[in-house]
Amino acid sequence: MQPDDAQTQFRRRTDALIVGTVATVILLALVGLTTNFVIALVLVVVWAMLFAVEGPLRQAYLNGVIPSEQRATVLSFDNMIGATGGVIAQPALGRVADVNGYGAAYVVAAGVQALAIPFLVLARREKAVSDPITDHDMQPAPMLDG
Repeated sequence: MQPDDAQTQFRRRTDALIVGTVATVILLALVGLTTNFVIALVLVVVWAMLFAVEGPLRQAYLNGVIPSEQRATVLSFDNMIGATGGVIAQPALGRVADVNGYGAAYVVAAGVQALAIPFLVLARREKAVSDPITDHDMQPAPMLDG
């Protein structure tokens, strides 16, 4: 994909994050509903690739809205909350899997992920300075001589 193609697809980071989150909800639900191992494996691979794309977009958005003197504290807090969510969500999803099967746990995970969508819509409404994807963002990083 050429940089110009990516820019025409998404003009704002929050748009990409919303689409990615909706796709994640769909993928998780499909993993939970399928009984075919190969299909489930393909869906998990697509989900993992989507997750890998969303991470840098989210990080770039956050870095732009947090003043530099507060960035380390806020990003550390964000990381802590994410880890705490895992400490709570993983045992809960494990229990769902124990009682109702792995498929049900994926469907519940899809529902939990869907709860993020309204917050992403609210973030888009803020029109943060880091939300637009600019031509500068699309330039490759300079290579270091080494």
